[in-house]
Formats: sequence, structure tokens, C-alpha cells
Amino acid sequence: MSFIERIKFTWELLIDRLGNSHRSQVESQMLQIIKRFDSRSSYDRSRAKGAQRVKADSYLRHLISRAARVGLIASLGAFGSTCFAQSNGAIADASASAKAPSITTCVACHGALGAGSETGAPRLAGNNPDYLAHALSMFKAGTRASAPMQAVAQNLSDSDMHALAAFFSNQHPPLVKASQPPSPELVMAGKQLAETGVGTSVQACFSCHAAGGKGNGARFPSIAGEPAAFTVARLHEFQARAKAAPAKPGTMTAIAATLDDTQIEQVAAYLSVTGR
Repeated sequence: MSFIERIKFTWELLIDRLGNSHRSQVESQMLQIIKRFDSRSSYDRSRAKGAQRVKADSYLRHLISRAARVGLIASLGAFGSTCFAQSNGAIADASASAKAPSITTCVACHGALGAGSETGAPRLAGNNPDYLAHALSMFKAGTRASAPMQAVAQNLSDSDMHALAAFFSNQHPPLVKASQPPSPELVMAGKQLAETGVGTSVQACFSCHAAGGKGNGARFPSIAGEPAAFTVARLHEFQARAKAAPAKPGTMTAIAATLDDTQIEQVAAYLSVTGR
């Protein structure tokens, strides 16, 4: 997410939370910060990484703190810090009212408001809260593999897990945009796999995960909107399990074992552009 995109996302978030009565004040401050950024970075527009991105995040933090001082986002708590979390893991509390468990730990990897990341962190936003809480409990117990998530979950109580799950289940940020969008042909092939499968050999994704991949209770999570890298990696994990031990019929391990790499890429491409 570029600096300007994060500015736009912040603006939309503030207006959504505070109403149109503050629109002109918020817009005025954002324009000032954008102009300031433009004036200082025109010499290096071709470089969107490194020091320039750090500078962009610094300006966005400044924007949030200025807005807080005039009372515009006092009610947002930890929301403000998520708006620039996609860059180099730069996280800062927007308000002293933010309470544990802090969502800033989550968005450092999972993107603003749990949107997910192009590099493979899954989308948390809009998923079933019971599924999210159960996943955290599995990470804590060590029954679901992920060194980073196990480290995070170790410090969470049951109430923390449910609080985080409830928060992210109610978020609806935009889909993560891939730097190289999938081809229409790849998306269409993935759509067919997700909706109808392939005869009796490959089961349709939506037969379990509900129409549109929006999820079906705590057992079958939402898969729509998941970044392609995550879907590919997760299906490969299931395939590795299938090779290690016989898979129980009807499980994701068994279903993933029926897919080839091309089909995995196709369904991942389709889900990455499908909203929840």
C-alpha cells in the first residue's frame, strides 16, 4: 500500500467513524500532509521503498497525531495505528486509550485492519469470530504450525483471543492488490474450480466454504479475498500432510491432494480478487 493509498484509507476510516461533520477538517489536514510529502520527495519518486517509505509513514503518523490533538479521532483508540502498518512493520499507538490485546501486533503482518498481505499473510477481516478464536487457540496449543503465530498466541488469554477475533470479524478493508494482477484466464479457470470443481475428481471449494467462499460457520472459514500467496502456501501444506499420512476423506488434506499446481494457482488467483 503506497503512502497516498494509506492517506486515502485513513481519510475514509476517519469519515466512516466520525461522520461527515468532520469531513472538511480531516480533508484539510490530509491535504497539508500530502503537499508536504510531495515537496520533499519529488527528487526521488522512482524509489518507493526504503527511506522514502519510512518518511511517508512518519508523515502519516504526524497526521494521525495532529488529528488526535484537535479531537478528531479520540474515539478511534488503536484504529489509527493500523493505517500505516503495511510499511516495514512501522507501528505506533495513535491513542493512549488503546487497550491490550493490541491489534498493532496483528496488523504488523496481516495488514491494515487484517486485510492480509501480498507476501502471504492471510486475511483476517470479515472471517467467522469462532473460527479465528479457535485458530489462535490451536497456535497456542501447538497443534497448528506457524512459529510466528505460536509465539504471538502464547501470550494471549482466552478472552484476548475472543476479543481479537470479534474485532477482526467486523472489519471490511479493501482487498489486497497484487503488484502483478492475475490474468483474466487464470481467474476464470479458478472461478470454475471454486464453483463447480472438476467432475468427481476435484470437489468445488464452495461446496464446503459456502457460495462466494464467504464461509460456513466456525469449521469452514471464509476463503474469498485471501491473498494468492497464502492460498497457494496453505494448499501446499495440506498436500504435504497427505504425503506424510493417509488423509481422512472429505478433509482439506484429502481435497488438496487432488489438485495439481496449475489448479492451485488458478483457484488462488480467483479467490484473491473475490470479495467477502
